[in-house]
Amino acid sequence: MKILWNILPTLGPRTGIGWYARETLSALRSTAGAEEEYLESPGAIGRSVRMAWLRVRPWFQDEGAARGPAGATGLATVPRPARSWKHWALEQARLIQDGAQRRALNRLHRHGQVDLYHEPNFLPWSSDVPTASTFHDLSAILHPEWHPADRVARFEALARKAVERCSHFFTLSDAMCGELSRHLGVPADRVTRTYMGVRDGLAPAADAPLAAGMAAMGLKPGYFLHVGTLEPRKNLLTIAKAWADLPGETKARHPLVLAGGWGWRCDDLRRFIEATPGIIRLGYAPEEHLAALYSGAKALLFPTLYEGFGMPVIEMLACGGGVIASRIPVLEEILGRHAHFVDPLDVEGWRDAMERVARHPEWLEAPRQGAEAHAAKFTWKATAESTRAGYFKALGGKALRNAA
Repeated sequence: MKILWNILPTLGPRTGIGWYARETLSALRSTAGAEEEYLESPGAIGRSVRMAWLRVRPWFQDEGAARGPAGATGLATVPRPARSWKHWALEQARLIQDGAQRRALNRLHRHGQVDLYHEPNFLPWSSDVPTASTFHDLSAILHPEWHPADRVARFEALARKAVERCSHFFTLSDAMCGELSRHLGVPADRVTRTYMGVRDGLAPAADAPLAAGMAAMGLKPGYFLHVGTLEPRKNLLTIAKAWADLPGETKARHPLVLAGGWGWRCDDLRRFIEATPGIIRLGYAPEEHLAALYSGAKALLFPTLYEGFGMPVIEMLACGGGVIASRIPVLEEILGRHAHFVDPLDVEGWRDAMERVARHPEWLEAPRQGAEAHAAKFTWKATAESTRAGYFKALGGKALRNAA
């Protein structure tokens, strides 16, 4: 079987979707049988265009307000964003890209060069090729107030088309499988859950590797850490306020480190960070220092309001660290007993949890027991095996034997 992947999410600085695409595709290839072939699209020209777009995107995108109440179906009705030449240009560029990809996919399919197209980033290109798509979450539909208006409008329209076009879907948790069925009406037998894995090299760091990582990032061990893009659903203003309310001595010994790039709708958070000494915005952490970043933390704080999986929490467990996480279904599913849970908007609860772990480090020892073994269950090989099983369903039961 010839499976084609859209590899655009793997280019440039990677967020969770980019890592999912890169690592899953790599694991599929490394465990493939002789009858399997994994192709990539677009080619060199398309990748060059993508890299150019990443450079100009911060200026080009308009992130205006997007608000709208949910209707009877649970889907939000969002006013169309005000038109501008930027919106028009973006729409034309997307139409040109979609047309080029549709022609390329159809040509490959006619010539027997591709049997299935897998879109790892929600919204597939339209084509005649049997299609599967990975839906990481439904935040753009369920919580439009967290996203730029043009993104919400596009996602809401194309998500419905994806439901009609795709023969199969992948999600990253059982919680998301349920959401896809409830909110988009996708039958359960058309959804396969594929947990994410832990990247190579993520393990407890100590001694020289830890010291080298700390020096490279300008940090000292003992900070509170958050890893992820700075965007509204990550709920970072809550922990920033909670941390700011800690005693001065605690804040001096345990600064708050935010590792990740700026996303959208972060004006309030940006102003709070600028006005609050001791909050360190690290930006993207180099991959070679990520184990040290996790290992040097007093605890990982993950106050998210909504997730499809929650990659940093499993990575923190793999590095031997303690996790304080939002009490939401997907994190309870992924973490089990290996975290201390706090209601997402409970500022006092987050502050009290930070103060307690600062004063009594042994407090997180109970959830850390067996945490590394728990994290070891999340492998990219397992992701590949589940994905392969989904391909079996998408292709109508044609066997894909695993040679591993």
